[in-house]
Amino acid sequence: MRVRIEDRNHDGRGRGTAEGRTVLVSQAHPGEVVRVRTDRVTKGTVQGRVGTLLTPDPTRIAHTCQHEFHCTGCPMLAATPESELAFKEAELARLLSGLAGTREVAPMVRPSGLFGYRHTAKQVFGRRGPRTILGSYVQATHKISDNAACPVLAPRLATLFDLLAWGAHELRLAVHSEDGRLGLRHAVARLSKATGELALLLVSSEDPPLQARALARRLRTRLPDLVGVEIGFQAGNTNTLLEATTVFVEGTPLIEEEILGFRHRLGPRSFFQVNPTAAEVLFQQAIALAGEGKRVLEAYAGVGALTFPLSRHFEQVVAIESAEASVEAHRAGLERHGITNVVCHGERAESALASRIAEFRPEVLVLDPPRSGAPTEIWSGLRDSSIQRIVYLACDPKTLVSTSNALSDQGFGLTHLVPVDQFPRTAHWELIARFDRKGESLPGSPN
Repeated sequence: MRVRIEDRNHDGRGRGTAEGRTVLVSQAHPGEVVRVRTDRVTKGTVQGRVGTLLTPDPTRIAHTCQHEFHCTGCPMLAATPESELAFKEAELARLLSGLAGTREVAPMVRPSGLFGYRHTAKQVFGRRGPRTILGSYVQATHKISDNAACPVLAPRLATLFDLLAWGAHELRLAVHSEDGRLGLRHAVARLSKATGELALLLVSSEDPPLQARALARRLRTRLPDLVGVEIGFQAGNTNTLLEATTVFVEGTPLIEEEILGFRHRLGPRSFFQVNPTAAEVLFQQAIALAGEGKRVLEAYAGVGALTFPLSRHFEQVVAIESAEASVEAHRAGLERHGITNVVCHGERAESALASRIAEFRPEVLVLDPPRSGAPTEIWSGLRDSSIQRIVYLACDPKTLVSTSNALSDQGFGLTHLVPVDQFPRTAHWELIARFDRKGESLPGSPN
């Protein structure tokens, strides 16, 4: 199929039309003419990759990726930095067009370089002929694209995955398949920017996963910075790999990462920012919008990456986090750093927020929910609460519309927005929003 790319889809893929269907092509640029390699066809849409670049965009930038037009993880792989930023700013403008009122919008911040920024990654084991590969699913399919030497990964993390795939090949280890073959399924790895330490989670459908254990031992002899490997078992064809049952641990799969002067001990399963350079900027901006005061309540607090710095700006901090491992790491970090003005509660924000607000009476509420956003019912009752200011970190900026509408009903208006480009070469970015109680303001915050 031959198609002229007219613009970009919201997910960064090039978009055109052919044969009465919308055609979405990863890594195709507006203005280009391409022959499409089709991956999936539905009633109104064709999804695919560039088969042949017939009329290329002359501004395409050089890069080191070996998997252009195969992997779909970076839909804007060869876009100029300026065009990628313009696309994201246009998406922000489109988002804001659906919101009433006026607010201060900061320029989009890009804290890191275009490549080598990811310090955490998840990959899938697969086969390419006789060779074992690690990669990612091609968008809209179950095909696995090889990610060897992936340039968006920090170099040491890319090296770990490459050695992992080669080690599995050398040992002739079985790889899981949906037709019932048991073996290696997934790998999740984390690299500390602060220390250079590596931690790895291997997930296998083999029970017990003896092959994974042999691979882990070999890797640790080749990579001295690999401090430990957690090995998990997962049956069936589910992809919820972080819920795999831990079977073995080789070494101690905890590393230390530093954010805003505080060290945090993390494992491969820990929820933490994948781009630590950008995370520091993200949290600095959130803290600036939160201001200073007596009491702040933080929901979805994780291991404390934002909580600990907030303790320097507020007299008392209450944190809420539901994941047991994160709560343990959070509390251990408080003790390690000698922070005495923070209390961390192990409970779900959705069920505990209202009672904690009534009990603690904070002036400021800070939330960093999962990508799906905080459910709208979580805001119920804020109108009559002590809260005067809310700082909301949106992993998916589209959740801002429903959040803003729900908070407006509770008497809060959107006043400040700071967009942060955490994920160059993709369509993803994050947004920090501040909501103030209408007609009121607090001291110690930006105007």
